[in-house]
Amino acid sequence: MIKIVAHRGASGQPGVENTLESFQKAIELGVDMVEYDVRKTKDNVLVVYHDKNFADQPVAWYTYEEMEKQAKIQGFHVPLFVEVLELCNGKVFMDIEIKETGFENRVVKLLHKYADYEWYSVKSFKDKVPYKIKDIDPKIKTGLLLGYDNADVRRRVNELFPLRRLRACRADFVSPHFLLLKFGFEKRMKKFGYPIYVWTANAPEVIDDMLTRDITGIITDNPVYALEARAKNK
Repeated sequence: MIKIVAHRGASGQPGVENTLESFQKAIELGVDMVEYDVRKTKDNVLVVYHDKNFADQPVAWYTYEEMEKQAKIQGFHVPLFVEVLELCNGKVFMDIEIKETGFENRVVKLLHKYADYEWYSVKSFKDKVPYKIKDIDPKIKTGLLLGYDNADVRRRVNELFPLRRLRACRADFVSPHFLLLKFGFEKRMKKFGYPIYVWTANAPEVIDDMLTRDITGIITDNPVYALEARAKNK
């Protein structure tokens, strides 16, 4: 059965994405996994936040206290990585995206302390991240994200045929944009043992199509529809 992964928590539901509320809602909906993003602030605090910038400045320029102060003005709380681990571990599988390199050791230490291996995986668009994570702890499942915006021809071909990169960065799974499922992508990944988690399938017709594919999971902002559609297709 194809897994339904709530992108940044239940981000398509009322509320703010990548918040404790969005993850709690996703758990209540009964998704198989939640996806979220980890960044580091100026004072080396690991937070769950997607965009590179926050209030028109890079997240890396803020202390956590400064970031949280701005967030409260906007009516939400920026969760600490630890808070999300504590909320989700043992309740829903965590598909953790590391947005930057350089703090892999900190991530692994917190995972060892607050989560169990069977409840998470770590992925990134940056090949160095899964490689480094495996270097620190080979037991952690890692993945490579594919689907850069405005990629040149060379990069796009590289994403359509990623086997060399997957092997080099020691990834256990691949997470392509759903539009990359062409030219036999699914067959090639299955042949070499790489589960596929597509992102971000939101439109009902796209979700319906993905449910017919030979993939492992669908990352979506529309988990309610995805769960209903999967149930109908059983």
